[in-house]
Amino acid sequence: MSDTTLARSRPFVLRYYEHRRSALMTPPRDADPAPLFEQLALAALPDFAHWVAVVDPVTHTTFSRCVVEHEHSFHACSQHWANGLDIDAAVTQVIADGEGLAWNSDPSSPHGIISPLTVEDESAGAVLVARDTHGSQWSEDDLGAIHDVVTALGVDLERLRLRYQSRLALRASQRVASQLHQLISASLAVEASSDEASIVQGLSRSARSVFEADRAVVALHTSHQQFVGFAELGRIPRLLDGPTALDLGVPAAREDASEPWSHDDWLCAPVLDSQRRSRGVVAAHRAHHGLFSDEDRELAMLLGQLAATSLDALELNRTIQDNETRLRILVDAAPISIVESDEAGAVRWWNRAASRLLKWPDFSADAVGQVSWPADVRTSLVALWADLLMGGLRDTEEFLAAVGGRDRLLSVSAAVVPSGGSTPHILTLLDDVTDQRELREEVRHAHRMELRGQVASSVAHDFNNLITLILGYSELLSRNVAGDEKSAELVRDIQATSSRASTLTAQLQSIGRTSEPALVRLDVGAALSANAEVLERIMGSKNTVVWCLADVTPPVVVDADLFEQMILNMSINARDAMPEGGTLRLASATLQLPHEEVGALDLPAGQYVVLTIADTGIGMDEDTKSRCFEPLFTTKGPFKGTGLGLTSARRLVAASGGVITCDSQLGAGTTFNIYLPTPATPIAPEFDAPSPATTAPAQRARVAATILLVEDDANLRRLAFQVLQRNGFVVLEAVSAEDALEIFHRLHEPLDLLVSDVVLPEMAGPVLAATLQRAQPGLVVLMMSGTASSDAISALTPGSATFLAKPFKPSTLVDEAIALLSRRTRAAN
Repeated sequence: MSDTTLARSRPFVLRYYEHRRSALMTPPRDADPAPLFEQLALAALPDFAHWVAVVDPVTHTTFSRCVVEHEHSFHACSQHWANGLDIDAAVTQVIADGEGLAWNSDPSSPHGIISPLTVEDESAGAVLVARDTHGSQWSEDDLGAIHDVVTALGVDLERLRLRYQSRLALRASQRVASQLHQLISASLAVEASSDEASIVQGLSRSARSVFEADRAVVALHTSHQQFVGFAELGRIPRLLDGPTALDLGVPAAREDASEPWSHDDWLCAPVLDSQRRSRGVVAAHRAHHGLFSDEDRELAMLLGQLAATSLDALELNRTIQDNETRLRILVDAAPISIVESDEAGAVRWWNRAASRLLKWPDFSADAVGQVSWPADVRTSLVALWADLLMGGLRDTEEFLAAVGGRDRLLSVSAAVVPSGGSTPHILTLLDDVTDQRELREEVRHAHRMELRGQVASSVAHDFNNLITLILGYSELLSRNVAGDEKSAELVRDIQATSSRASTLTAQLQSIGRTSEPALVRLDVGAALSANAEVLERIMGSKNTVVWCLADVTPPVVVDADLFEQMILNMSINARDAMPEGGTLRLASATLQLPHEEVGALDLPAGQYVVLTIADTGIGMDEDTKSRCFEPLFTTKGPFKGTGLGLTSARRLVAASGGVITCDSQLGAGTTFNIYLPTPATPIAPEFDAPSPATTAPAQRARVAATILLVEDDANLRRLAFQVLQRNGFVVLEAVSAEDALEIFHRLHEPLDLLVSDVVLPEMAGPVLAATLQRAQPGLVVLMMSGTASSDAISALTPGSATFLAKPFKPSTLVDEAIALLSRRTRAAN
C-alpha cells in the first residue's frame, strides 16, 4: 500500500466515525436516516470520493451527494458516473446478491463501487461511492475503508432504529400509563357517583381524555330510563336527550355486540352486564388524530366494563340502601323491644318499642349514654349475657321486673352480633307478655264460663219445664181449695217456692247467655223504696238498714225485675257476711264523671246514677275479692249459696252500659258501687217500667178458637191442653213438628192459633210456624221456650206472633192466647 492511498483512506474512516458520533448523540425525533447519510457524505467528499449515494428499495428513497454544484440528484449523478453502466440494475443486483460491485473504465472515465447495506442482518439497500478520472484507482485500503464505513453505517442505522423504537416504546408506555391513570381516576370518580347521570358524565369526560378524542359519549340504559353523557374538547360534559343525541350522530348501542367496533370516525365498545346483556355503549370520536389502535380498542372495552361495573355497583348500593331502610323501619316499628348493648351492658341503640317499654327517650346520638337498664331488668339479664359471650345457647326466658313503676312479665331472648370492633355487642329482645298472659287467662276463663253456661242453659231448660208444671198445677189447685184457707196457704207457698226457683233458672240463663234483659226506664230511688219493707225483713232484727237515697235521681235503663232481684241477692249476701249482726247501708246519688276520672272505671264520660251497697261484715281477702264475680264461685259452703248472684249482677249492669266495683278488706266489711249511665236522649214511653195498676189482671173474655198445641214434653203438653180446654178452646195435640203438619193437612177448617215450643225434635218450632203461615196466611203463633229469646219469632210475619218465656202461669198462657186471637180479629175487621 502506498503512503498516498493510506493517507486518503484512513482520514475517511476517521472523519466518518467523528461525524457519526455527533449524529448518534442527538436524540432522534423520528427514524429518518438522512443525518447519518449526511455525515457519510461529509466524511467522503471531496478528498476520498466525488459522489456518494444511498438507495433504499423498501421506501424507494435515495440519498445523493456529489462535488458538482447543483447536481446532487441521484438521477443526474448516475448519468454522470454511469459510463454506460445501468446503475439501477446494478444496485438491484447488489441488493439481491449481497455482494459488492465495482466498475472501472479507461483513464478518461470515472469509476466507482456499489456496496450492500445490511441492517439487523437484513438488506437495507446499497451505498454507491464514485471518483472522477483524475483521482487514483480504488486500492485495497480504499475498498476496506468503504467496507468498514458501510458496515458501521449499517450498525448506526440499527442503533438509530433501536433508539427510535425505544423512544416510541417509551412514549407508548407513557401514554398507556397516562391512560391507565385516567382510568383509575375515572373509576374512583364514578365510585362516588350517586346516580346514573353522574356516571355517564364522569366517564364521558374520562373517555375523551383517554383517547385524546374531540368527542366522547357514554350511554347507559336502565329498566325505565336512558342516560347519555356527552363530552367535547374544551367544554363541560353534559347530558343529552334522545333527539339531541341523534342530531349529533352519537352511535347507538348494539344488542348483539360483544367486541369493539368502528362507526364512521367513532370507536365504540359495548357495555355488558354479568349476563353479557347490553346496557349501553362507550364511544370516542377522533377526526384529526388518525386511526384507533388495538390498545385503544382494549381501553374502550375496559371503559365499557368500568361503566357496567359502576352501574351494577350503583344498583347494588341502592338495593342495599333500600334493604337497610326497610330493615331499619321494620326493626324500629317492631312491637318487640330491641336493644343493642356492649359486653358491659352499656346501651348503644334501641327501637321505639324499647322506648315505650323502658320509658326511654327516642333513640338519637345525643341520647346514647343518657339511658340505662332498669335495675331489675339488668339483674335478670346479666347471666344471660354472660352465657352468650362464652359461646353458650339460651332459649327464650321469662322474668318479672319492675318497669315504669309496675311489675311486668317480660319474655327475653338475646344474640351476639359483630360490632366492627374488638369486642362483640349483644342484641337483646324484650317482649312485655303481661297483658298477653292475662288475656290468655281471660280466654281460658271465658271458655270455662261458656262450658258452664251451656250446662246451665240445659239445666235451666229442664227446670223451666218442671217449674211451669208446678206453677200450672198449683194455680189449678188454688181454684179447687177456694174456701180452705190452710190448703190455700200451702198452695201459695208452693207458688212462692216456684217463683224463687224461676229466679234461680233466670240466673242460670244469664250465665248461658240464652236470655236478654228487658230494658225499661227505672227510677232507682223509687225501686229501692218499694222494696224497703222486704229488705228490712230479709236482713232480720240483728241487722240495721241505713237508707241514704237522693231526693231525685235521673232514670236509668235496666231490667226492672232483674234489678230488684240483684238488690235482694246482694242484701242477702251482706246479711250472711254479718253473722253477729251489723249495718247495711244503701245509698244513691247522681255523679258527673269528667274525662280525667273515667280511666280506672273504663267508662265513657257522662252522667251516672251511683248505687252503693255497703256492709260491716267479715269482708274478703284479695283472692276472694278477685273471684267474687266468677260464676258458681261461693264461700257459703254446700247448699247455702249458688255462686250466681254477683255474676248475674255484673251481667245486668254491663247490659245497661254500667260497671260494678268491689272494695273489701278482711274485718272491715265490703262495699259495692254500681254505676248506671243515664240516657243521653229521651226514652220512649214503652220503656217505662210497668206500675202495679197496669199489671193487675183484667176480666178475661172467652174466645172460641181452634188451637194446635205442639210440645214434646208430655207433662207440659197435658197441662197446657187442660188449661186451654178449660177456657173454651178446641185444642189439637201434637208431639212433634211432623205430627203437627200431618194434623194441619187433615183439618177441614182453618186453624186459629199455633202454640208451639221453640225446641222440638227434627224441626224447630219457628220453622214449623213459618211453614204453616205460608200455607195459611194470617195464622197467629204463640212461641214458648225456657232458653231461647224473643228473636225466635223474628222470621215470622210481623205482628202475628208472641214469645212466652218459661216458666209461666196457666193464666198467662190463656191471656197471651186471647190477646193474639183478639189481634187477629181486629186485623181481619
